[in-house]
Amino acid sequence: MNPFRYSDPVTVEELIDRDAEAEQLMARAEEGNNSRLVAPRRFGKTSLLRRVMYDADKAGWATVYVDFFGVLTLADIAERFERAYAEQLQGRLATWFAAARRRLRPTFRAGGGAVPAGVEVSLDAQAEPPLLDRLALPQRLHERHATRALIVFDEFQDVLAAKERVDAVIRSVIQHHGDAASYVFAGSHVGMMRELFADRRRAFYGQAAPVELPPLSPEDVAEYVSGRFERNGRDVGSALEPLLDIGAGHPQRTMLLAHNLFELTSRGQAATEETWQSAYEGALHQVRDELRAIWSALPTSQRRVLTVVAENAAPLYAAGRSHGGSRGGAVRGAIRALEDRGEITVDRSSHTGYRLTDPLLSAWIREGRAGA
Repeated sequence: MNPFRYSDPVTVEELIDRDAEAEQLMARAEEGNNSRLVAPRRFGKTSLLRRVMYDADKAGWATVYVDFFGVLTLADIAERFERAYAEQLQGRLATWFAAARRRLRPTFRAGGGAVPAGVEVSLDAQAEPPLLDRLALPQRLHERHATRALIVFDEFQDVLAAKERVDAVIRSVIQHHGDAASYVFAGSHVGMMRELFADRRRAFYGQAAPVELPPLSPEDVAEYVSGRFERNGRDVGSALEPLLDIGAGHPQRTMLLAHNLFELTSRGQAATEETWQSAYEGALHQVRDELRAIWSALPTSQRRVLTVVAENAAPLYAAGRSHGGSRGGAVRGAIRALEDRGEITVDRSSHTGYRLTDPLLSAWIREGRAGA
């Protein structure tokens, strides 16, 4: 069986090079403080969150993971809470919740008649109390069992779709949970998470310290990949260096490349440069439609900046002139938009001062495949 998983979050045992981040998140929780974790999709955020919850569970905490991806209403948010508690609490805590949920106010939805079934029609005055009930669950749990909780809110930026100031509603309750619970707010949209936590006008301004999620270190990736090749009677051989270069520490892309390389390397054999090239071409073919969709969704000004950053041949503004040119303000606007989307990130070691988050998108652009 191929040991390299790339389509789903990895298990705690398979997580690479995230000890420092996991320890930092757990230490803050133990202090009664909250954290925020922002990383583009497929950058290992969920795998790290699983590790932190595993550590908290071993330490005797109650752990609840709530995924807000795609929520549209306050009722959606309340139901995500209730479902997470029902599915994830164990033992005596699950028994407590089975009774406690019967005292929760129901979410208000209407169905039938002229209103399509399942569409929320309640006013805020009706919709907020059920959400407030569920937000208060960690405090009630602590009062009943003296058990602290670690609550993870993933894709937290999506709550803004339910109500413009829903973050204020959430904070109005959880700000009193210092002894009962600590929170990790995670999200993949850099711009929206910045708005929630770095804008003085927002309720969560200054309420959760950031934790950075850097690329995986090449040393840890090399040890992980070569070790799994060896355990399965193979040798990563001369393919290791280009794999590290192209993967660039991106968790999912590195695992995709390693998976393809493993598939093409026979037991008892070593991967060669030819094996690597086939694995690399196969990976680009697999993600081709995805990369085209990203590229097609960008306006021309952002495509130009993305190309300059991918090529990394000269400083950003000087190189931009060779790609059709843009005024300084337009370049700055494109950079901000690409950062908000998570397509680029600051890299002071590069000529442009930035790098593409996705190394396969970077290679695809550099090789001129965007125009193919």
